[in-house]
Amino acid sequence: MIQSTNNWPLVDCHFHSEHSDDSDAPLAAFCRRAQQLGFSYICPTEHADFDPQDSGCGYLNIEAYSRDLKACREQFAGQMVILQGVEADYQSRFDSDVRAFLGQHSFDFVIGSTHYVDGFFVVKALLEAYDQDTAYRRYFSAVQETAASGLFDVLGHLDLLKRHSTTRWGAFDPRRYMDEIEAVLQAAVDTGTGLEINTSGLRQAPGETFPGLASLRRYRELGGEVLTLGSDAHRTTDMGRDIRSGLELARAAGFKAITIFVKRKPHWLNIDD
Repeated sequence: MIQSTNNWPLVDCHFHSEHSDDSDAPLAAFCRRAQQLGFSYICPTEHADFDPQDSGCGYLNIEAYSRDLKACREQFAGQMVILQGVEADYQSRFDSDVRAFLGQHSFDFVIGSTHYVDGFFVVKALLEAYDQDTAYRRYFSAVQETAASGLFDVLGHLDLLKRHSTTRWGAFDPRRYMDEIEAVLQAAVDTGTGLEINTSGLRQAPGETFPGLASLRRYRELGGEVLTLGSDAHRTTDMGRDIRSGLELARAAGFKAITIFVKRKPHWLNIDD
């Protein structure tokens, strides 16, 4: 069982249930797992995809998701806070679609993620389309557009490309692309967009979070204050996984609090002890 470090709050603000096209786990199962692990706050962030080539485009049923979440809140009342979030894929060519979607629906928390670059899916196709430097520079340019849009509470998995590039090109060295990364971080600070510590990279090939310590520290140095934590679980066994490591990383990067969002407003949870 995961235990809180120094009585720090356990939170997981990024995971996907059967309301996302790439998970088949019931939301209630995630809630039960979180309750067993002693989590204080959780926030499912179901996929909202806008690119017709994506299998998840049009999959999310907001009404069904909201009904399910309401039932879970009633079932686990008094045991933990269950917020409602979404992970929206952002491409500048679908900007109006994303804006319309967010204007039509109310969420507690919205992650903005970059899953496509130049029409290529970042998990594999982008790596095959370009050489290493071109792929990374095109990727971070797209992430900068996501940050500059100002539409999101945080940027999802800042350096996601390393998830599969690690096995193709070796360990990711952020120093090689620090100019591009800093441009993303500055755009985030300028628009009040936070970052997340996405712990899924610790159980994948990179062996480190998205992003790693260097990027988190630089964000803090630039004045960034908003930092959330999420496992990016798509199955219940990964719910809350490595969140303790994420809390320790947040401290190492200079943060004294982590953030949760309620009705799109940030609330800070102290980890300065």
